[in-house]
Amino acid sequence: MLTTFKAFATHAKQWRYGDVDPATVTEKQLRNYVAARIAAGITARTIQNEVSHLRRAVRGAGRGDWADAVTNAQLGVPAGTRIGVGRVVDTDVLAHALAHARADTRAWIQLERCLGLRREEMIESYKSLKQWEAALTRGQSFITIRHGTKGGRVRDTVIPTPYRARALAAIRAALEVTKATPPYLVNATTTRAAQKQVHERFAALGLTGKDSGHALRRAFCRDNYEHYLSEGHSEQDALAMCSRDLGHGEGRGRWVWNNYLRATYEQQT
Repeated sequence: MLTTFKAFATHAKQWRYGDVDPATVTEKQLRNYVAARIAAGITARTIQNEVSHLRRAVRGAGRGDWADAVTNAQLGVPAGTRIGVGRVVDTDVLAHALAHARADTRAWIQLERCLGLRREEMIESYKSLKQWEAALTRGQSFITIRHGTKGGRVRDTVIPTPYRARALAAIRAALEVTKATPPYLVNATTTRAAQKQVHERFAALGLTGKDSGHALRRAFCRDNYEHYLSEGHSEQDALAMCSRDLGHGEGRGRWVWNNYLRATYEQQT
């Protein structure tokens, strides 16, 4: 949401709206913002999310009726499904990648797969690896992810008991990698260079497209979801907990189903 507000403020400055405020923003200003985002090549789903963020701010300023009356169609928001088509990583592709990866690359893959880390979180994880190892070794059921998170939001990610040993192995393998290039996990001069290096290494191993790093996160999500169900949680509660584990907050369970799990389960039926 903060990213959206900053983007809208930048747009307002370029169009000389002056200081924009949820209490005074107009339909024309929102419509112009949507048009500018379309022209910039922003995807339909992202624009939909941004408009949703702006509506929430307007409602918070006491203009709920106005926010609800101005439709997406009036604002020119492009149509597009909010249901993702991504599936969990293909097991054969993952096995091939792990078998042929260098030790450092294998550690990167396993951190994303076994801990559900985003790419930047994996790159920045060298700051937390020792704390995670200590937490899981003493039987703690979760790790605290602080660095590289979206919007700087700290979260506790549950590592269920059946998967704790593999998560601990991934962490320890990553710690071994940091010994070669202390203190970093990915040996690069900048975060952008590190991201490029990881992307190229993954792509060379087949972890690209539908089997990209995000597919590794989907596999982590599926494992946790099925574990929560096995413990007797309802589907709604299990999805809420998965959303929390992934860093989306507990209120986006339905979104997690649509974008992390739905395509995988539909393929199985």
